[in-house]
Amino acid sequence: MPDAPYRSAPVERIGVALCTYNGARYLQAQLDSILDQDLPVHEIVIGDDGSSDQTLPLLRAFVPRAEALGIRVELVQHTRNLGYVRNFTDALQRCGADILFLCDQDDVWHPGRVRTFVQRFQADAGLLLLHSDARLVDAQGAPLGQRLLDVLKVHPAEVELERSGQAVEVILQRNFVTGATCALRRTLLAGSLPVPAGWSHDEWLAIHASLQGGLDMLAEPTIDYRQHGNNQIGASRRSFVQRLRRLDLFDAQARQRTGGRLLGLDALLRQRGVTLAPARLKGLHALAWRMAWSRVQLYRRADVSVRWIAHDTPRLLARLANVCLAGAGWKGVRAALAGATAGWRAPRAA
Repeated sequence: MPDAPYRSAPVERIGVALCTYNGARYLQAQLDSILDQDLPVHEIVIGDDGSSDQTLPLLRAFVPRAEALGIRVELVQHTRNLGYVRNFTDALQRCGADILFLCDQDDVWHPGRVRTFVQRFQADAGLLLLHSDARLVDAQGAPLGQRLLDVLKVHPAEVELERSGQAVEVILQRNFVTGATCALRRTLLAGSLPVPAGWSHDEWLAIHASLQGGLDMLAEPTIDYRQHGNNQIGASRRSFVQRLRRLDLFDAQARQRTGGRLLGLDALLRQRGVTLAPARLKGLHALAWRMAWSRVQLYRRADVSVRWIAHDTPRLLARLANVCLAGAGWKGVRAALAGATAGWRAPRAA
């Protein structure tokens, strides 16, 4: 029976970390979808980041509704805007439950979402972070006929790397672990926070979970992911020119942020004993080598098509250019070329 893993496992407390900022237009639908779950949550911690619209009145009306159902609610009103990463970090740290769901203000949870996630956690004691696909909807909630991972053109081989504890090979290129689709064990927070500058909370937590072999994904959508003009991070197809515009070519501050972000990742991997490149290469040069090596290895897989490679190559070049502009310089170019050559000469991936 499908519910057997849940009924036979110890009951774990379920929490929600919900962050809001001027989200009154879509917030009510999200709040209702949380309360409509067939497996109820035990606590909801809400961090409002200084909203000036009707978000707070909606939240204040929601609190007694949830508490009447036996749900503990903590509403935190930040006097100054923290930004979404620090807001989520604060909300997660205030949660006391065992399994924590990240929740955006403008999406809608599918019925049964909480039960599906909790069953997976209770069936796998080593699972630390679980995310899923999402159904894209427009501002009015009408389905767009697309899924998040399809729009992002995530290849099954990338998912396979993630599930095998090698998510860093993917995240060196891009992140497809979307916070709104995630739930995690509270135990993951202890060694993962604070989130370093330049990183989003979801991708940083995903890296830590992967390094411990505890990252996995549900193939089916579990939320409606709303697309509108005010998304902090949305899903869209970008042309080659649009992706080039995201390079840090002429923005010194952006280059500095990218450099700090990459060095933070390098420090974590060295701390965990992860070898990225030959010993002669350090820091950004090692990252450039590994980016090129891992992507060429992926391109050589029999199940990776030429069409997908053509779509992905501009992303690889953009990432490598950002590394070089962030401080790796021409040595970074040479390191990337060496990594690509090594990736081509290495045994072909399965």
